[in-house]
Amino acid sequence: MGGSEHDTPAARAEPGPHPLAEALAATLAAAGGEPRVLVVGAGSGRSLPPLLAAGARVDVLEADLERAAAASRRFANEARLRVARGFYDEPAPFEGGYAAAFSSHALLHGTTSDVARAVDAIRIRLAPGGAFVLTLGSKRDPRFGTGRAVAEDTFAPTSGSEANVAHAFFDAGGVRELLGAFALEEMCEANAGEAVGRWAHEPREAESIVHWWVRARLVQ
Repeated sequence: MGGSEHDTPAARAEPGPHPLAEALAATLAAAGGEPRVLVVGAGSGRSLPPLLAAGARVDVLEADLERAAAASRRFANEARLRVARGFYDEPAPFEGGYAAAFSSHALLHGTTSDVARAVDAIRIRLAPGGAFVLTLGSKRDPRFGTGRAVAEDTFAPTSGSEANVAHAFFDAGGVRELLGAFALEEMCEANAGEAVGRWAHEPREAESIVHWWVRARLVQ
């Protein structure tokens, strides 16, 4: 990835910002101003610099204590970014009215019911017409139906870097149902091997991962 004032060794090990984050950043930059963006899941922080470069004011919600602390340290001198620890299926501890929300990985984990509650929590924080850009687990991912069954369409690997972490999987109809309050602008299944965070996946694991890449807008 290109250099950034916010680089860290962990970030430099990543393949780059998520392509959906870069696409959202381009849209925000073209619109101008200082749009407020809610990022659900900090990860390594690799996808935050493009949003900041686009002029956005970014609020990050991160459930993991260590990743929240790491993001706070990395962006400590960035006045346009705030980090809070909190659960994704509860209202974000920030004021609402966001122009956009982005999640590259947080909604891959948990049960399908957990994901549905998280989507609803994000929805109530978006302004009418707000953009929602996200990834979801696809039933075409070879991990679907393997490992330990946790709940409906939810499985946890029994080995690897994400052993015992519940993953929710959706087909096209499930994505549409999940995002029923939104107008879908684009949804496609993508081999995520070059886009998933290396903080969560080993390269060999990443090669076969399939995600939904979705761009949606809250119905006004």
